[in-house]
Amino acid sequence: MKRAKKLAALTLAVLYLVFGTGLAYGDSRPYFRAYGADTASGGWFNSGASSCSPSASTFQAPDYSGSSLYKGGVMGYAKSDGSGAGSQFGALALGLIEGSTGGEPYGFTSGSSGYQKLSFANFSSLNPTNFWGGLLEGSNAHQASHCLPDYFGTKQNSPKPYSGDISDWGPLNGQYIFNNSGITVTNSVATTAAAGRSLTLFVNGDAYIGANITYAPGYTADNVPKFALVARGNIYIDPAVSRLDGLYIAQPDTTNAATISNSGTIWTCHVYGADAPTAAYVSSACRTKLTFNGAVVAKQVNLLRVNGDEASAAPGEASGSSNIAEVFNFTPEMVIGGGFFNSGGGNKYKIESLISLPPVF
Repeated sequence: MKRAKKLAALTLAVLYLVFGTGLAYGDSRPYFRAYGADTASGGWFNSGASSCSPSASTFQAPDYSGSSLYKGGVMGYAKSDGSGAGSQFGALALGLIEGSTGGEPYGFTSGSSGYQKLSFANFSSLNPTNFWGGLLEGSNAHQASHCLPDYFGTKQNSPKPYSGDISDWGPLNGQYIFNNSGITVTNSVATTAAAGRSLTLFVNGDAYIGANITYAPGYTADNVPKFALVARGNIYIDPAVSRLDGLYIAQPDTTNAATISNSGTIWTCHVYGADAPTAAYVSSACRTKLTFNGAVVAKQVNLLRVNGDEASAAPGEASGSSNIAEVFNFTPEMVIGGGFFNSGGGNKYKIESLISLPPVF
């Protein structure tokens, strides 16, 4: 069974994902859900301070010829009653958001009820059928606002060099850079970020996460932990991992066409160094629910968890449901206690007031 869980860049306020298609045995229809913010799909990464070009071949958006309407769009397993794959708030997509009120339960819902309450935009001069929204800017090509920052190239603040894997985060605080690919960010022992800790890891290549990464409880708005992983390559997440707190970014290496196509992907169930997961592997090894508490930014996210089944999903399902394969929670820690990439001088900028206007993020 083809697992049609696909996004070309999902965002929870600052969460941009591009979801790819994985394979699984035909015993379930696994699905993902996003909570606490909007989702957004489509666009591309800047190069340094230079904005990406909507006319570039890498830019994820339809060309409105009728042949590429899924570029920058969303596919998932959902029903028109609002159950299954979806975003608790808005769903913004440069491409089409798939959906059907009959037949196979393909779709991606938005809003707390129904299926296209907060999908933008819900119409197009192309009049496509069996879709629940998308084509955010219609046939207008002015899409430069959908460029993602070059996090690896512009967010570094004199990071300390680090070589080898990280077996113990111990005294690490501040920014560190790894100029070797395939580093282990955390091994088989879960890692906890204590109150007041701020750690950003830049990896010039691939990164492997072998155990949970969580924030320790007991912090206040003045000492919120901050953890960010920025890989100019791929991020591989071990099948045993069930929870990741913080900000996770995988951006493509734009050095040449080969590195662009082979980097910038987050694999939600993949042992680093192994071949791409087969259908048999996914069905047997990837049945643990995975929860992100924070945000994810990537060229593509291969959603390979097969926990649960869309047939058992219910409208208004909470993030704690054991039936969801992957959950993305945009938590308050993402906006309180300062940013993830502060400037030098020891300043710790904090948000003192946050006002949300419709559409809610």
